[in-house]
Amino acid sequence: MHLSHDVLAMPVTPRPQNVPPIRTWHPLSTPIPCDFHMLNMRTLQSEVVSAPGLEMALILHRKGFDCGLEAKTLGFNCTTTQGKLSLEGLFQGLDIRSVQPMSLSLLYPTEPFNSSLVSMRPMEISTFRIRLV
Repeated sequence: MHLSHDVLAMPVTPRPQNVPPIRTWHPLSTPIPCDFHMLNMRTLQSEVVSAPGLEMALILHRKGFDCGLEAKTLGFNCTTTQGKLSLEGLFQGLDIRSVQPMSLSLLYPTEPFNSSLVSMRPMEISTFRIRLV
């Protein structure tokens, strides 16, 4: 997996001497296919103010490439899964109870399905409400 956009460095104040460094967190247990781009993954607000939410929003974009181009490389050198992505076991340490496709604003549910296998067409952006165990 690689970055689609450059890193934006933000200035920070010097770290106090007794504070340990922040550990690196790797949320994915396996890499996602190269034609998928994770736009956003965030927790949703819990009904209890002081407790973390058990739901998260996942916004995915499936890239599309024109095979009619004569370029030697189209931006990736790997195989794709033809628009299918399994969310089961994708996130390290997180077990998924349900996946609900939603509108991009997360306000309206769309057609429900009982699988953790997501299917997307090229150039499509999809939003999912994921309930964790």
